[in-house]
Amino acid sequence: MLRIEGLRSGYGPLEVLHGLNLTIEEGSFVAILGANGAGKSTLMRTLVGLVVPRGGHITFGDRIIDHVSPERRLRAGLALVPEGRELFRSLSVRENLLMGAFTRPGGRSMEEDLARILDYFPRLKQRLTAAAASLSGGEGQMLAIGRAMMAHPRVLLLDEPSHGLAPTIVDTVFAVISQLHQRDGLTVVVAEQNAKKALSVAQHAYVLQGGTIALSGTAAELSQTAAVRELYLGG
Repeated sequence: MLRIEGLRSGYGPLEVLHGLNLTIEEGSFVAILGANGAGKSTLMRTLVGLVVPRGGHITFGDRIIDHVSPERRLRAGLALVPEGRELFRSLSVRENLLMGAFTRPGGRSMEEDLARILDYFPRLKQRLTAAAASLSGGEGQMLAIGRAMMAHPRVLLLDEPSHGLAPTIVDTVFAVISQLHQRDGLTVVVAEQNAKKALSVAQHAYVLQGGTIALSGTAAELSQTAAVRELYLGG
């Protein structure tokens, strides 16, 4: 579904990604692991068009999308839940969710989709008229995921979904992400520093180090790799 070949990307004079090659199969759950500064966020932002690549190719389905706009990538089915949520803080929970559907084709019931999202996140149903600015960190992350799901993505990209959340809330968020993958058949890519949690739910994983892929394999294999256990799983 998503193929990255020789991808180079960065900001200004700084190149962050140095020739990445990786493949995301349709219906898979993939974790992108790495320390802060490894290039995870740059990869996610480049995939959705917020950062223009300097080299290489990104193929989505059967189409090269290197220079396709972020809006057209979203319409095609690539949706990002960004690090830090980036909610519309002055708008209500309901309004934020509806904003996620601005690229969608007509003919689908917004209310049915809202109901489906709220079934996944019952806490949001209780806060539907509240301003996004009043939400807790966990509620905000739920809203960010729900907003992305309103676009009917084929691939859901999540950048550091556990950042700043209490462990119990992290468990809840990842449980819902797993349900979206299993029930809806959604392709999921999670960029995470919390390797233990990511590897517990993902099928395949890549480890980024210094803007290159240092390791890759199934989540089970990487969980048993000495380097991964030492660096990310506490030995």
